[in-house]
Amino acid sequence: MTQLPTTAAPSRSHATQPGHRTSQPLRAISYNIRYATQSPVLGERPWTVRCPKLCTQLNFLTAGHESPFICLQECLYYQVVDIQSRLGSSWSHIGRGRGRAETDGEFSPIFYRSGIWSCVRSETRWLSETPYQPSKGWDAVLNRIVTMGEFVNKTRGTRVVVMSTHFDHIGVKARQHSAELLIQFAKEWSHDSDISPAVVLIGGDFNSTPNDGAYKTMTAPGSDMSDIASLIPVDQHYGNHLTYTSFGEPTEWPKRIDFLFVQEPRTAVITSFGVVSNSFDDQIRISDHRPVVADMDIVSYF
Repeated sequence: MTQLPTTAAPSRSHATQPGHRTSQPLRAISYNIRYATQSPVLGERPWTVRCPKLCTQLNFLTAGHESPFICLQECLYYQVVDIQSRLGSSWSHIGRGRGRAETDGEFSPIFYRSGIWSCVRSETRWLSETPYQPSKGWDAVLNRIVTMGEFVNKTRGTRVVVMSTHFDHIGVKARQHSAELLIQFAKEWSHDSDISPAVVLIGGDFNSTPNDGAYKTMTAPGSDMSDIASLIPVDQHYGNHLTYTSFGEPTEWPKRIDFLFVQEPRTAVITSFGVVSNSFDDQIRISDHRPVVADMDIVSYF
């Protein structure tokens, strides 16, 4: 996709808003944390070992940042509870499980600082032909969802939309159509409020490399989406390139399948991008994925 200038014109609603135009920083994180399986693969440590390391990492990645949004994938209900407890009362989250009951199956939750942001609406939709009810789409082997939230800054009134998703790992058609649905949902949520959001962000595990059809759909002309990594020169990327590492299983191989996308046209100026490590000196892999992190300045009015 052609890179747009970082000084894109304000959206239709911004152009008519009174007051002063300023910017504020925002950090976006996407992280597939690996569900708490009862049958760990070779090299995988149990959730009781990984959880404190994961939450320490999330605290480090968000420390000193007024406006971080954390898009997680593959969380079981009690993992969401554990993370909420360890992050503390200054954080809240939105999202539900992908099964029939709200706590059933994996979540793709979004965590945010509730003292800074109010969530004015949230919704979970299924990536299927029937997105408003628990369902499995096309050739997918599992239910897949997207969690969507609209947030308003309590001080500045800045409005942002954040989405967290996890595409199917088997169904090629399902990934393709899921990308089409995601683009549709993002356009819907960016236009159906009286005030347009300053930015629309999507984080997720797309199970799709840049050569795969789903990624190409996400970044095709007319999608109004850009891979945030493409908006920063490669020599300014921090850390790793690949986002999926596995736990070292012999049948798996590393690849880039986790992304942060931003909707165009944007007023946000992307200032940094990185893929952070998921293991350190102790060689314990916190997850079989690495966290993807981006910083940006977004336009706000007061």
